[in-house]
Amino acid sequence: MRQVLFWVVGGDPRFAALAQALAEEGHGVHTFALGDPVPGAVTETDLKGLREAECVILPLPAADGENVNAPLAGAPLPLSQVIDAMVPGQLLCAGRAGQELRALAQARGVELVDYFHREELAVANAVPGALAV
Repeated sequence: MRQVLFWVVGGDPRFAALAQALAEEGHGVHTFALGDPVPGAVTETDLKGLREAECVILPLPAADGENVNAPLAGAPLPLSQVIDAMVPGQLLCAGRAGQELRALAQARGVELVDYFHREELAVANAVPGALAV
């Protein structure tokens, strides 16, 4: 398997688990705005190295649509700050990408993939809600 360099930016404990799982599979993983250090991942204090990532992963968006959903970061993280740190051609994976994120990615030449459009994720995400009823 080819090693990929991922950056996981923001998110909650599920994204810390994602970062750890990617590292355990042998990938290079950097985290930013994710709170505590993740085993096997490099914890970053700024976005300077983000341009080296092959894939940047963002969580589902914050309710305001302008900031990364980063409850463990301690401060708001504007989506524009993340996109501005990327270079044209980079892959950005995000869930429920809104118009602002789409426009920022397009203006920067970043390839945006909305992972929430994947059927298996949408169905798996709906099951716990349906079972709770």
